[in-house]
Amino acid sequence: MKKFFSEVLRKFAVSIVSTILFALVFFFLLGGIFASFLESPKPEIRKSSFLVLDLTMNLTERPGGLTFEDVAEQALTDEVRPMQAHLLEVLDALRKAKTDRRISGILVKGSFQPQDYGCGYSTVREMIEGMEDFKGSGKPVIGFCHSPSQLDYLVFAACDELYMDPSGTLLLNGLASGDLFLGDTLKKYGVGVQVIRTGRYKGAVEPFTSNAYSPENREQIKRLLDVRWADYLGFIAQRRDLSVDELNTTLATNFLFESEDAMENGLIDKILTHDQFIDLIIEKGALNEDDNWYEEVALIDYLDRPQPGESLQGPEGHFRNPEIAVIYVEGVIVDGWADDGSMVGGGEIVSRIRSAWNDENCRAIVLRVNSPGGSVSGSDAILQEISRARKEGLPVVVSMGAVAASGGYWIATDCDLLLAHEQTITGSIGVFGLLPNLQGLGARFGASFDSVKTHPSADLLGVSRPKTQQEMKVLQTHVESLYGKFVDLVANGRGLTPEVVHKHAEGRVWMGEDAHEIGLVQELGGLYDAIDRAAELAELGDDFEVIEIPEVSNPMDEFTEMLDAEAKSHTSSRISALQVLAGASGLKDAESVIRALDNPRRTYSWLCWYRGSFGFQP
Repeated sequence: MKKFFSEVLRKFAVSIVSTILFALVFFFLLGGIFASFLESPKPEIRKSSFLVLDLTMNLTERPGGLTFEDVAEQALTDEVRPMQAHLLEVLDALRKAKTDRRISGILVKGSFQPQDYGCGYSTVREMIEGMEDFKGSGKPVIGFCHSPSQLDYLVFAACDELYMDPSGTLLLNGLASGDLFLGDTLKKYGVGVQVIRTGRYKGAVEPFTSNAYSPENREQIKRLLDVRWADYLGFIAQRRDLSVDELNTTLATNFLFESEDAMENGLIDKILTHDQFIDLIIEKGALNEDDNWYEEVALIDYLDRPQPGESLQGPEGHFRNPEIAVIYVEGVIVDGWADDGSMVGGGEIVSRIRSAWNDENCRAIVLRVNSPGGSVSGSDAILQEISRARKEGLPVVVSMGAVAASGGYWIATDCDLLLAHEQTITGSIGVFGLLPNLQGLGARFGASFDSVKTHPSADLLGVSRPKTQQEMKVLQTHVESLYGKFVDLVANGRGLTPEVVHKHAEGRVWMGEDAHEIGLVQELGGLYDAIDRAAELAELGDDFEVIEIPEVSNPMDEFTEMLDAEAKSHTSSRISALQVLAGASGLKDAESVIRALDNPRRTYSWLCWYRGSFGFQP
């Protein structure tokens, strides 16, 4: 017996030691993987180098960086995901390059890789403004393209010299916005959808109830596309020294240009093969004799990003010097703690705003919004924390990015100053509720629902039955009350009467320049403008630094978060009836929209049909 226990203890000890050794080896291997991706030193920047602005990236508002998933995928498959860069760091890099004597010019190449709410039109326009500011140095901006998308060409058109590969093409066929309509599909499967809403233009519910846009929704989307297309053509015509009318007439009949046609129509400067273009850049810059290439520095190596383990903030997240905190709200607003560029939780943004106003070294907040809205409760939680920050004495400036509509506009109603870009999509002042039920679907398969309850409406928010006429009346009253609150918030924040706001509300969407004209936006300007105005309001002069929340992430941060058993959940645990159907049907786009319908009261202020790079989707 003694021998038996000794053997058991021996095997147990071996097991424990083996597990520890395995864990140690695993972490060493993991560390090696991270080291190979993260610890490589930045290359030396030599004299007469070209800064290579490769558009093969997802240009976002919110700092992202390299995630743990990206590293794992790259290690296992050798596939490299497109770089994620955010606007402020790109603008800072362009501003730095302007006075950097080692940089002889900028070379633009590649093609945007939009994801989620990245590569928004006004965001790209702000980046181009940074490029044009760089031109003030007298250094050239040179582009080389093959078959650019329409959004890519917006950047290429701003180049001083633009070259195209002989086999390249240019497609300028206009803008479009499409949506997937599930109304007939849901009826076919027996899924009932009841809707409560305010405003003739609040078309967010249409994909779930109809098979096409309503006349009002079609009207406002057409207006947005027309304004954007006019801006696009005007920008190209000015940069390429063309007539807007002649260009528009040409594109009405001929919109696909091969390289020779593109040059003949003044859309490019010259046709060069890739090796000829390399020779040209060597002549304008310098030859790197080590590899017979031009001297260059990639944008990713020129960005001022913190290294792994390094933070721009002090211990426990506290600021070290007088700071302006730029807090990002990018994605659909939901309840809770999400923040992945697609969805952002009201609780997460509240905690970030609170950390800012609660620190004595933070002197002002810039809230950068790139969101089509979402949950009413999530949006209102953010708004209340903004109001608290202002009561604590911090100026709050809201800067609208590509989109700040519905709930994205709700959170901007109480601030010291509201700025938008001319091409920001905003407004959509309205509220809706979506109430699906599976009674018909269950009946098709012999399934039925039953419940025991203390009150006829105790299961009101369930999916087992349609709502009664009386219940719908109560819910409609609630939605109208929220709409009234929204209108009052806008009226108080913008110094307008509720009657004037209602005239511009009803869920209607406006382009930034129109919103400014009717008083929904106070000033037109970009992110740099918002930071400067925040500094003025806080009376900081030039003696301040900018802290971004969140910071650029790295895989070690994410891995540490994964190991934290108390880490906040980044997704909702609720699964709606519509999500089940969308997932089962393989409708990924619909499922991603439905996944954000997590409000406990089923009430939303959301521009569902908006997508990143609105109008430029392939």
